[in-house]
Amino acid sequence: MNRRFTILSTSLLVLLCVLGSEPEVASGQSLTASATAAAKDLPAAQNGTQTQQSGRPSATQTQSSGNDMPDLSGVWSAPFVPDLATALGHQPPFTPYGADRFAKVDHLQEPMAKCLPMGPARGIQAGLMPFQLVQSRGVIAILFENQHAFRIVYMDGRKYNDDMDPSFWGDSIGHFEGNTLVVDTANMNDRTWLDTAGHEHSDQLHMIERFEKIDANNIKWTVTFDDPKFFTQPWSVTLPIKRQNTVLMDYSCEDNEKDLVHMQPTLINK
Repeated sequence: MNRRFTILSTSLLVLLCVLGSEPEVASGQSLTASATAAAKDLPAAQNGTQTQQSGRPSATQTQSSGNDMPDLSGVWSAPFVPDLATALGHQPPFTPYGADRFAKVDHLQEPMAKCLPMGPARGIQAGLMPFQLVQSRGVIAILFENQHAFRIVYMDGRKYNDDMDPSFWGDSIGHFEGNTLVVDTANMNDRTWLDTAGHEHSDQLHMIERFEKIDANNIKWTVTFDDPKFFTQPWSVTLPIKRQNTVLMDYSCEDNEKDLVHMQPTLINK
C-alpha cells in the first residue's frame, strides 16, 4: 500500500493513544532503554535493558577532526513510540512536580493536535513519517516530513547562542565521536511534549542524542533527557533507525483538519 495512505492525522494518533491503542513496532525493531544514575554507574539492568553512563549528559568529549566523518545522509525512520514509558519499561523518574503534572495531563492540550511544532525528540520518533538528514561539514539539517519542519545542528565548534530566546526546537550543536553523531540541545521552551502520552518537560530540559551508525542502512539512536524540574535524574531511550527507500512527501497539519473540535478533556493518567 502506498505510504501516503498509511499516514494518520496527528489528532487521530492522539485519539488512538487516549483510547489505549498503541501501534506495534515492526518485527526486528527492538526497543531498549534505561534510566541514568545521577552520581554513579547503575548495575546492568534486567531483561536486556541497556544502562547508560552515569551523570548529567554532556557533549564535551573530544571531537573528531571531521576528516573521517561518517555519512548519515538519506531518508530515515524510527518506530512510532507513543509512550516512552513503554520503551523505558516503567515511568520516568519523576520529581513530585513531574509526577503531579503527568497525573493531571489533559490530552485536549496536546501540542501537535493544535498543529504546534513537535520538538526535537518527537520529530525522530514520529514513526509513520520519515525524516531526512542533509549533511555538510559545518551543519547537519534534519528535515521532517511531519509538519514539514526542520532542525539545524551546528557542527562548527560553536557554543550555545546565549542571545537566543527559548524555542520549540532549541539550540543544537554537534560533533562526531568515531561513527557516532552526538547532538547537544538546550534552550527549548516548555510548549512541546516528549511523546503522545503526555510526558511534559520544562524550559530546563537538556537533551543529548547519539546517532550511532551501525551500517549503511541502520542507526542506533539514543536520547537522554535531563530536566531537574520534572525528573530526579537523567534517563535514556534507545530506538532503531532504518534507511527508507522513499522521499519526503507534502504535509500540512491544518489542511482538512476536523478532529480537534471533537476532542474532549481527559485525565487518563490519573
